[in-house]
Amino acid sequence: GAKPNDLAAIQVNPNSTDWILATVISQDPDTGMYQLADEDAESSKVFNLPESQVVVLGGVDRLSRGDIIYAVYPDTTSFYQATVVQPPKKIGGGDSFVMVHFKDDGDEHGITHDKAVSMQHVMRVPYSSY
Repeated sequence: GAKPNDLAAIQVNPNSTDWILATVISQDPDTGMYQLADEDAESSKVFNLPESQVVVLGGVDRLSRGDIIYAVYPDTTSFYQATVVQPPKKIGGGDSFVMVHFKDDGDEHGITHDKAVSMQHVMRVPYSSY
């Protein structure tokens, strides 16, 4: 199960394909319900969500070029579909980063630039988003 302060992706509305970054506050072992805090610095929202709308992050270890994932877009707390362009590498002694192309992220010339995303901010495509 999740521990307090674990990062998670949450689907606030079960009918939406939008996932956002949150921090686990607690999980009720009897009901499986999670209490989570929005990771957005501007927000102080707390969510109570069932396990079906929570993906605890940090479980993705192997990624290959061409894999489709969900990743947090830089400087946001929102997950977007992305394609792996370079498998994860450790930077210095710390986090691993993966290089991705975000879907529909072309600049004014139609060029999609590589973006580095922490492996802590990556999940497999949720089954409900296919």
